[in-house]
Amino acid sequence: MDAAPLSDIRVLEFGHYIAGPFCSQILADQGADVIKVEPPDGDASRGTETLSYNDVYFHALNRNKRSVMLDLKSGAGQEALVTLLRSADVVVTNYAVGIPERLGFGHVRARDVNPRLVYVHASGFGNDSPYAKRPAFDGIIQAMSGLVHLTGEPDGMPMQAGLFVPDHVTGLYAALAVMFGLSRREATGEGSFTDLSMLDSMMSLLGPCLAEAVQLGASPMRVGSKVRRSYAGTYTAADGYVYLAPMTLRMWTALAGVLDAPELLPYFAAPAADTRLDHRDELDRTIEAWTRARPVAEVVARMGDVGVPCSPIFSVDALAADPHVRHRGMVRSIPLESGVGEVIVPGSPLPVVDTAFAAGPPSIGQHNKEILGIAPGPGPSAP
Repeated sequence: MDAAPLSDIRVLEFGHYIAGPFCSQILADQGADVIKVEPPDGDASRGTETLSYNDVYFHALNRNKRSVMLDLKSGAGQEALVTLLRSADVVVTNYAVGIPERLGFGHVRARDVNPRLVYVHASGFGNDSPYAKRPAFDGIIQAMSGLVHLTGEPDGMPMQAGLFVPDHVTGLYAALAVMFGLSRREATGEGSFTDLSMLDSMMSLLGPCLAEAVQLGASPMRVGSKVRRSYAGTYTAADGYVYLAPMTLRMWTALAGVLDAPELLPYFAAPAADTRLDHRDELDRTIEAWTRARPVAEVVARMGDVGVPCSPIFSVDALAADPHVRHRGMVRSIPLESGVGEVIVPGSPLPVVDTAFAAGPPSIGQHNKEILGIAPGPGPSAP
């Protein structure tokens, strides 16, 4: 990256787990000076055993940041906090509602200290919600947002997604809120406060499902490995699974040709005469009889030859080995926090500063002296 867009921006992250750290990591990738403000015991998601699940989880969300350790329950910690707030452009937190105020960095006090602060508070339901005080993790928001209800087999139990979707979506929205706040500040000279809700963030992804349920009286239900209201889905191959999406008339005609199954053609004979969804089970049996007899690679190649969208169902390790992923730099490594060894982490889909993957996460309070001129004090308490 030739010019880092946020090179003159200082971000204070009062974060833990995913949403806050993910937001500030996106900002760090664009050149922001991200200072992770941690309590004496550190971010609760820090791992205690090198290369354990918690350790790699923490590394994936906290690279290229600096750390200040403050005991915000002490007078000295509050004094240092004011110094940090005066020096900052942005505050990002995903602590539960009420905790920022209790620890002295709520948005009202922060604004009094520094009126130009762009402040983003991400929480489960938002500060003014009737549910504001409810604890909320990713799974709670999945359950309430409709995601769990819509995931799984039609006659099976509702299922959670395999990734922490609400946490990451909220982190993305938080990064957008920061950028919009900085743009507004440039125009008006004023800071801003964004009260961001994880549930609101997930509801923004519902698209037509909301109108279906509320306005049309057709509440969406689970469809398993198929695509709702479109002819696409997952099929079994001889050695795995494939995803097929013969959405258009041309693609359906090409699919029928590859399968040597002209009996498929009458179900989609013209753009205004698509009856496939009414006969989905019958048509799927014909398609899957063909895919089951062939390995994944052959199915993908044969469909690709005639322009029918088709892909393997990758495991994460297969994805990491894929030529596209490697070519695009989406498998990266960063130094371990200890400095000895490395951790594999996802790359960024955006251009990033050259240092984005050069530094692993900081240790707790590693930069106290550098930033505040004070020693970090005692480390994490003994278990």
